[in-house]
Amino acid sequence: MIRLLTALCLGGAVSGLAVFLNRTSSTTSIAVRRNSLPTRVPASEVGLAADVAIVVFTEKSCHSCQDVVRLIRGPAGAGLPVADIEYGTSPELHRKFDIDTVPTTVIVDEQGTVVAGWVGRIDLSEFTTALAKVV
Repeated sequence: MIRLLTALCLGGAVSGLAVFLNRTSSTTSIAVRRNSLPTRVPASEVGLAADVAIVVFTEKSCHSCQDVVRLIRGPAGAGLPVADIEYGTSPELHRKFDIDTVPTTVIVDEQGTVVAGWVGRIDLSEFTTALAKVV
């Protein structure tokens, strides 16, 4: 009987503590930025001359990243300068431009303003349409 009363008291104490902690915990949610594009990526800051360019943020083990880089370095890239910013070698640039998903690909104009961009795989027709507007 004493064990039963002890167990009930402990259960009640734990339940009361849980209710108290739940009421005093913060109800403010934290906004997490996901899959968004930078608005400016000056070509000079990623090692290119100030001109229309394609910048792709990648990670070494990302297979989609490798596919995107092959696509934009090929005929689809229209011969534009390409900066492949790999996370392992340039994590500071990923942080600077708030890149949280790879691949992230942007087309920038002469002033470094992002005129088009994609998070993840690139749709080839969208890509060529965007390039046609800036080339």
